[in-house]
Amino acid sequence: MQTTKILITNFPRIYQRPSFVMVGDESKTMDIVCGYDIKVDNHQVTLNIARDLITALLTFDKIYIEGNHIWDILQVWGSEYVKELLRLHILCVIPDQELNPVMMREGKGEWEHGFFSYAQGYVIVGHENEKPQHEIHKWSHIENTFHHHGFQGIEANTILYLIDENSVELGDVKEIQEKVNLETKRDSLSTSFLSDPNFYRRRSDGKWEYNQVSRVRLQELNKSAVLASVLGIENVKMDAEICNLMMKKTASAFSKPLHSGTDALVHLEQQKGFPDLGELFVDKIVNLDDLLQIRNNFNGKLFRYWAKMTNYEEGVMRQEIMNSVNNVLGSKCLQPIRMLACNLIGIGGFLPGITASAFDSYVLDKVFKGWHPNFFLDNELKKMIDRSVDEDNKKNQDSFRKEMFKGVGRNEPCPCGSGKKFKKCHGRNL
Repeated sequence: MQTTKILITNFPRIYQRPSFVMVGDESKTMDIVCGYDIKVDNHQVTLNIARDLITALLTFDKIYIEGNHIWDILQVWGSEYVKELLRLHILCVIPDQELNPVMMREGKGEWEHGFFSYAQGYVIVGHENEKPQHEIHKWSHIENTFHHHGFQGIEANTILYLIDENSVELGDVKEIQEKVNLETKRDSLSTSFLSDPNFYRRRSDGKWEYNQVSRVRLQELNKSAVLASVLGIENVKMDAEICNLMMKKTASAFSKPLHSGTDALVHLEQQKGFPDLGELFVDKIVNLDDLLQIRNNFNGKLFRYWAKMTNYEEGVMRQEIMNSVNNVLGSKCLQPIRMLACNLIGIGGFLPGITASAFDSYVLDKVFKGWHPNFFLDNELKKMIDRSVDEDNKKNQDSFRKEMFKGVGRNEPCPCGSGKKFKKCHGRNL
């Protein structure tokens, strides 16, 4: 039986804008933009991480995450449970040290999309006569995070070792970077994006200007899609904006919009009687042993088998997973509360009769050759990033207006000719 896999990438990234100066030559500078200016509800994020992993644990054989998300999972699941998932080889970790999507600018040059490595780890120095020893290099950014949060000693080292034991082989990372960069460049130059005012706008001087946060988001979406295709993973939980991106990719490739179908596979309806296992887990009513029992008993295995099929009765499948939950948890689930539903969009079957030469997109080419991804859409993450993009656009517009109307008094007539005072027209938000 083929092993089922899911890649979970819907972890909110916090906005960062560091600047760097080259040691020995302060004239050479580099600015970096990554992440989003979002307001995070810690309790909601905790619930989402618990729910996502539990749903994946019950539905798929292998769960893939990127290394920089380990600390997020540790905070929710604790080191003992994370060690157990790694020891059982359920949790697989992608070495993403070189795969941090950013917008970058050297000196006063143009902003470009690309990748900037995560912060390196610490150097462990023993006896003064001993040579310095580095921790496992490809996990140095995880080690760095551990040190930053005071998580050290044998427990931290054990998890680092188990992470390395469950490391995913990516091959040539530079090649993956190149694929993502080309994919993002292709998308950003397509008519679908040039006509999107939330992505591009033409300034008064005739130059095109794009929203940096939108560009970082595009790079991240493409990175997730490329990573999944390279690793042969056909299920991805991510920012729901991926749906719009795939529509734009196909529209630009075939000059007409193509519509994805909604697949009921692993679609757990939000209805009475379904327990919210994520909430029960966070409240310490159920534990990892309970979840592993559900996963490993007959009904749990049968559910994962059905998850690979296309011809099934969803009602029967739903009842079987409920039987598994009730058989294992028993009185722990006295109150009927809902189980988190996943929206699953399948783009399989998009391309009948289309030749590979019809497009130059790596992602679409992989789809044509048989990779049919299912995207589990995280709409809450999408809303948070959408708000961040909107706020960034507003800041840019305000800055642009201040520059264009510099020197105009608030009580003077607006230069646009409306007859209104400037403060009640184009200056009302300045």
